[in-house]
Amino acid sequence: DEYKVDVSIEPTDAYNKARQDLFKAMQSIQKLSYQQKKRLAEELFGAESIRAAEQMFYYFSQMRHV
Repeated sequence: DEYKVDVSIEPTDAYNKARQDLFKAMQSIQKLSYQQKKRLAEELFGAESIRAAEQMFYYFSQMRHV
């Protein structure tokens, strides 16, 4: 159940192929839980970068309430 066979048509143009792949990735990411999204972001960008971004977003959210 980890994989499915898929027959599809893909663009041959590199730009359109990348655009289609990005759209598919965005759809897949939307289906993840918060913890899975966080783990994926840490794997892609590094845990320290993610923590710094979280702290920055928290800081800005607190500034809006002052």
